Amino acid sequence: MEKIKVSNEDLRSVYNDIPEFYDRANAMISFFQDIKWRAELIEMVQFFYPDPKRILDVASGKGELSYVASRLLRSRIVMADYAENMLKASLVDGDKVLASFYNLPFRDNAFDAVVSSFALHAADDIGEVVREMTRVSKKVVGVIAMGKSDNWLLRNYVAFYLRFIQPYLAALVGAKPLDYKYIYYIYRKIPTNSQLKNIISKIFDLKVFKVKALGSVYIFVGVKKESEKERNKKEEKAV
Repeated sequence: MEKIKVSNEDLRSVYNDIPEFYDRANAMISFFQDIKWRAELIEMVQFFYPDPKRILDVASGKGELSYVASRLLRSRIVMADYAENMLKASLVDGDKVLASFYNLPFRDNAFDAVVSSFALHAADDIGEVVREMTRVSKKVVGVIAMGKSDNWLLRNYVAFYLRFIQPYLAALVGAKPLDYKYIYYIYRKIPTNSQLKNIISKIFDLKVFKVKALGSVYIFVGVKKESEKERNKKEEKAV
């Protein structure tokens, strides 16, 4: 696969029009890299499915990823989240569904692509959620989430940052430090990046797996494997 980059024009378009109520705490903590990573994910999804008509944003929150996707694609975007208040505070207009990422209320292959940002790490069973996302996707699944480096030193550095520094950076922009301390506890329980890669590689054809920020964030894109029925149809046509 060729190296994929998000153009400066694409990023500028997103940055210039960020709503005033965008989550400033998360943006500051990542030094606005979260927006770049979301745009990078959408570009990668588009590489594997050039013209997606329907996209599902799983555990969408207020829709930061949906907002970026709406600026870069001409797709119908459906947001699904377990928190009603998050959906009510959405940054974008469109369809919104109250649902858990363990049980998405959609038929198989309902969407051309299924994406998620900064939510998968909260799952107790990441593999189960990825399988559910894959079920409702026609082809592509793309995710950004909090990761854990395989390097012991980097793991402990990030753990220190999440426990003692990040909450107080959030406080600088008016967020409550206690609201961010739970991220440290999630970090402790998530698998390492190599363990995660092994889990998801069994679910679909993993095309991209990148780590960012000392391994504390990963981006992956997978393509759904053909079913036996689909393979049989292709073989019949080839005969």
